[in-house]
Amino acid sequence: MLSNCKMPVSEPRFANFGSVFLGPVLSFFSQRLLDNQPQDKPLYFLAREGYWLQQAYNHYLNGARKQQKSYYLLASRAFLFKLLLSDERSYTYSLKGDFTGTFYDLMRTRFLLCDSEITTIFTERVFNTQIDLKKDKSKIIAMLTDSRDDIDLLVAPIKCAYLAYLKSIEVTAQSTLHLVDLGYSGTIQSLLGILLNKDTHGHYLIASNPGSHKVASTRAYMQGYLKEGVKIGDGYLPLDRSMFLESLLTAPNGQFRDIKFNTLNPNSFDMYYGRKVASQRYFYLLEQVMAGALSLCEHNAQRAVNFTANELEILLESYLAKPNMIPHAVRHIFDIDDDVAGNGTVNAIQFFGLG
Repeated sequence: MLSNCKMPVSEPRFANFGSVFLGPVLSFFSQRLLDNQPQDKPLYFLAREGYWLQQAYNHYLNGARKQQKSYYLLASRAFLFKLLLSDERSYTYSLKGDFTGTFYDLMRTRFLLCDSEITTIFTERVFNTQIDLKKDKSKIIAMLTDSRDDIDLLVAPIKCAYLAYLKSIEVTAQSTLHLVDLGYSGTIQSLLGILLNKDTHGHYLIASNPGSHKVASTRAYMQGYLKEGVKIGDGYLPLDRSMFLESLLTAPNGQFRDIKFNTLNPNSFDMYYGRKVASQRYFYLLEQVMAGALSLCEHNAQRAVNFTANELEILLESYLAKPNMIPHAVRHIFDIDDDVAGNGTVNAIQFFGLG
């Protein structure tokens, strides 16, 4: 029976695609991070994209024969929205954008509350209320304020476990927290600053809101290495079609949704994740793509091969604007989940009509 089992075959075409599409991006970003990392401060690579961004950075450091400290930090917008659900300082971020539906659906999709949590905290009249987020923000805040004590009881054990996890990777010991992500507006950076009451420095490939900003009682500095000051819809293709990068730069797990202390070992944690999209279900293919990208990072560092921002933009635009540049064999892994915005799973190639 075992002789009929087929193991995944490593194919050079996957690694080749990774080296020409993602390799220059990761090499460029890693070089800029190395140039800008404070000597005595670790970098914290955020969310799902941080899984590969940190590995690329480590490969670049290895090629450059340098050492810098870094950690992969589990976080997601929705998880932090839930953790800060009773904190009015977070509503600037969690209650923006479009949403129409019931209050119940808002709590479930944007704040990760399950059915039992919603029905325990809020009355039936409240959670069945129809809302339009753009018109009813003050009404929503009033509903949350009325239930603040119950919300605090709900999130207290989650917050306790998450703060212990952050302490285990030295986050709480930092005076200023240096965070790394693809971009773009710095929402997770701002929420972590609120949660920890710390100043933060965000290192991004693209930063829509560069410079120093007041976030509650803290300062958040945002820095973009490829481009600054552009927003989605401005016509800057690497940002407007950033889901191409997001779909591949993903951890093997779905969205980070919850954390608890391990019942057998109180010094360790149980992590909980959302559903997987195609790039995670076919992670063995993604690993082959990324092997080529990581190899190029190390190669470029060894030989001091650098890309300018203009060179990288030209390369990216050739893939993001022209049809049939993405090999057919990997097109099915260009999925991302956009649950926070209520869009479910989106395939980048299909969405932009490049198939």
